[in-house]
Amino acid sequence: VANVFQGIDDTLFRAEIERTRYPDRFVIFSGGKLEYRKAQDVVIAAFREFQKTHEDALLLCAWANQWPRIMPTIARSPHVVGAPAVLADRSLDLSPWLHANGLPAGSFVDLGMPPNKNMPGFLAASDAAIFPNRCEPGTNLVAMEAMAVGLPVILSANTGHLDLIEGDNSYVLDRQTPVTPYAPYTGVEGWAEPDVEEVVAHLTTIYEDRKTAAARGKAAANTLKRFAWSGQVARLLGHVDGLTG
Repeated sequence: VANVFQGIDDTLFRAEIERTRYPDRFVIFSGGKLEYRKAQDVVIAAFREFQKTHEDALLLCAWANQWPRIMPTIARSPHVVGAPAVLADRSLDLSPWLHANGLPAGSFVDLGMPPNKNMPGFLAASDAAIFPNRCEPGTNLVAMEAMAVGLPVILSANTGHLDLIEGDNSYVLDRQTPVTPYAPYTGVEGWAEPDVEEVVAHLTTIYEDRKTAAARGKAAANTLKRFAWSGQVARLLGHVDGLTG
C-alpha cells in the first residue's frame, strides 16, 4: 500500500493574495458540508460566545451540503437546536436557523457553495479559520486550502487532521472526549468531541496577538507547500509506474 495524500492547487491557494473584503471586521472562516461529523455546531457555539465580547467578529460560512440526507445529523448536537431547512434548489436556508441559535443579524455571511476558484479570495479576507471536526477520513481539503493561503487555523487533534498538525503551524484543540456512536455514524473509533471553551480561547488568542497568529499562518503555508498538486500527482504516478513496470 502506498499512501499519497490529496493535494491542493497552489496556483490558486497561496499566501500572497491581497485582502479586499470586510474591512474593520475580525473575520472567521468555517468551511465544509454541514453535518455532525464536521462539527459546525461547535463553531456556532464558540462564535456565539466570542461575538458577545467582540462585536466586530464576522463568521463566513461555506456549509453547503450536496448530500442533504446527512445534514439533519447536526440536530443531534447539544450546542444547537434543530437543523436548517433544505430549499427547493437543495440549498440550505441557513440564516433563520443561525438567528434561532443565537447569532445576531450582521454577524455572519452565508457563502453558499461558491466555485472553488473563488475560495482563495474569501480565505484571504479572513483572519482565522476554525475546523473543530469530530472526524476527518481524509486530511480535510478545506483546512488544507486555508492553511495554504496562510491563515491561522484552529484544528481538532484527531483523525486526518493529525497529518496536517506539526510544530507551531496551527492552534490545536487537545481537550477532547469520546463520541457516542449513532446512525449513520456507528463506527466512531478515533473520533473526538471538541471543547467549545478551548475554541473560544484560541479565537481570543488570535484576536489579541496578531503577530503570533501571522507567524503560525506562515508556518501553515510552508507545511502545505509539500501538498501541492504537482508534487502529489507526481508521487501518485510514480507509484503507479512502479506497479505497472
